[in-house]
Amino acid sequence: MIGILRISGLLECGMASDETSTLPRRTEALYAEVILPRHIAKAFTYLVPPALAQSIAIGRRVLVPFGRTVLEGVVISLSDHLATEIKSVSIKEIRSLDRDSSLPTSLFELSRKVAEYYVAPWGQCLRLVLPSMATRKPPPTRYVATVQGRAALKAGLCPDDLRPILDRIARRTPGLLSSTLHPTRQRKVLQGIDTLINRSWIALMPSTNADVRLQAPHGRLTLDGHDRRTPVDGILPTDTLPEVDASWKTRVSQCLHGNRMRKLVLHAPWEHRLSRLVDAIQQAHSMKKSTLVLTGEVVRALWLRQVLSKLTDLQVTFAPPPSESGRWQQSQGQTPSVIVGTRSAIFSPLRSIGLIWVENEEDPALKEPQEPRYHAREVAYLRAEAERALVVLASAHPSLESRFDPEAEIHHVPQEVVLRPTIELVDLRNEPACTLLSHKLIRAMQEALQDHAKILLFLNRKGYAGTLVCRDCGWVSRCDSCIVPLTYYREARKLTCRYCGRANQLPELCPLCRTPRISPIGGGTERVETDVRRLFPQAKIARLDGDTVRRSASAQALWEGVRSNAWDVLIGTQVLFRREPLPRYGLVGILQADSGLHISEFRAAERTYHLLVDAADLACPASAGGRVIVQTRLPTHYAIQALVSGDPNRFYNEEFDARRLLRYPPVCRLAELSVIGKDLRMVEEAVKRWGADLEQNTSDQEPLIVLGPVSAIRRRPKGRQQYRILVKGTAVTALSRRIHDSVQKMEREYRKGRVKFIVDIDPIENG
Repeated sequence: MIGILRISGLLECGMASDETSTLPRRTEALYAEVILPRHIAKAFTYLVPPALAQSIAIGRRVLVPFGRTVLEGVVISLSDHLATEIKSVSIKEIRSLDRDSSLPTSLFELSRKVAEYYVAPWGQCLRLVLPSMATRKPPPTRYVATVQGRAALKAGLCPDDLRPILDRIARRTPGLLSSTLHPTRQRKVLQGIDTLINRSWIALMPSTNADVRLQAPHGRLTLDGHDRRTPVDGILPTDTLPEVDASWKTRVSQCLHGNRMRKLVLHAPWEHRLSRLVDAIQQAHSMKKSTLVLTGEVVRALWLRQVLSKLTDLQVTFAPPPSESGRWQQSQGQTPSVIVGTRSAIFSPLRSIGLIWVENEEDPALKEPQEPRYHAREVAYLRAEAERALVVLASAHPSLESRFDPEAEIHHVPQEVVLRPTIELVDLRNEPACTLLSHKLIRAMQEALQDHAKILLFLNRKGYAGTLVCRDCGWVSRCDSCIVPLTYYREARKLTCRYCGRANQLPELCPLCRTPRISPIGGGTERVETDVRRLFPQAKIARLDGDTVRRSASAQALWEGVRSNAWDVLIGTQVLFRREPLPRYGLVGILQADSGLHISEFRAAERTYHLLVDAADLACPASAGGRVIVQTRLPTHYAIQALVSGDPNRFYNEEFDARRLLRYPPVCRLAELSVIGKDLRMVEEAVKRWGADLEQNTSDQEPLIVLGPVSAIRRRPKGRQQYRILVKGTAVTALSRRIHDSVQKMEREYRKGRVKFIVDIDPIENG
């Protein structure tokens, strides 16, 4: 881990130092400390050539030699002093400045704050604000024979073991591409190159004589390609949006004029959120301020861009994720007034930000799964503080972290009573075992089909069955590496692990008792589809889950059918809620409302409630015959009762009391720490020592609660052992600092490559 908490002072003191630093010595040269986009625990010192001394500055992007390649980095400090332990003869020169673009000071500082908050290398966080550092290839470099090297060849001074390499390079006037030598990976060749460089007989040079230019950055993104994927027939409710109340307009205006960061949590149906978003954008635009809109899914962002362009008559730009394209570029210093994108859009180079709107702020997709594992909602706070902007967290069911944030104002717009459907409960304890479709739901489906009403059946479990079980000995099919039951797919005739993706063929006999009495247990969307086709053979039926949408050709046709209400019965999982709002259904059946409550995850009740609300919101109003039938074995659970009563506080208050009792967020801050390695004994030893180190407290430190270690199942690399611990603390700043110090200590004690230490601040998956 990089020494973020120490390096953060470089902007003030103007130089980097290690723990063993002594008084620096004065030199006549100028030195730059450069952070590189690598997982490295320090900055590197480079000599600034005289030609660049007048133009170089903190925050400038530079091209520097690093090993046998050239990397793009960022200057974090400048000084004419050199630390005593650094030898000036070993310092390399900066090759050139990247003159194509400059890094705004606000983004430079934001990357440092993200590194501190998430205990991540600063270089990794610079990739977020400089996406080209992650996506552009290193510049081509050449080995060129120097005048001294050619003279050594002619005079016969070159040793026999170095002559073939030097002669090969010298024969080519422009030099030899480094890529033609490195793939050999021969130790003698690499050692020979190092010796020739040390003797100044060859030099590693950029492939051009002028300033090194990397691959040309992407020009400003044209929206044509993305627009083709945008639902042309999507819902554009320009005439049906509810009016925005005066109190909201006044409060947004006050916050935009307040010249300091404010948080508003908007708890409202999507129609009300959209109308308030349009109003907030227009208010910010009238003040010549920009707006940044974030959402979890790309398709949802594309839909929002299309809708907002029509409703605001403003230029709305889609910021693609780095995996798809280079970030949109500023054109002649101008920036769009509105940017819509996914989590990475929070780092867009947008000036004069007045409003940051996080749509569906509880969406897990807003959390980056790779280092630095940031959450766009938290980064929005960091950026809004610097920009003195308004942050709006909007959702139909806010997260508990937002709902009980003491710094946030809650604006609740309840769904109008006349728009609510009729919600009915079915107690599955009174139904036969393994029932997926109760008698009441089947009768309701018959009535809906007779009335030509559309039906949605929601079950958040794909596959035909949860797994296979032997009815004689109780054997359950499990993944060998993840130990979890394998999901049974009847059509594909296979068993698949939902974590690592491993697939097994169906056994003909039980591996334990050798009997053929193996049966599926539980039910998934594939089984629901089979049952519905048997009961209603004349109905047009479609299934939308992670398996059907994975096939792009059929997925497009499926979504078009969903938007046009082409199916009589639609069977789906939570995939239904990741795109634009869907049409309303006359009947919504929630088949196993409590299935998510049995997951080993402290957010299980919260996520179950979110899914129930999303599914019920797709039903027509009761006045139009809209019905929601909720099947459950836990009819008295507060998440289900909150849905039936239409009172969200019934859920939030009970769930918050449970979190407070068990000390889970939002009552405390949480960090998940993992140790990964091949040697099980070493991994277990390291994770225990890590946890013990964090439990030790001095008089001026707050006590931390350490849970674990336990073996990790999810996201475990193949062939590796992984153990994790959970750490609870009161303040995130103190928690990050303690973890930063502890992980540096652990990495010093364990040789690099034997074990890997991973930090995830504010994790969202703990099961």
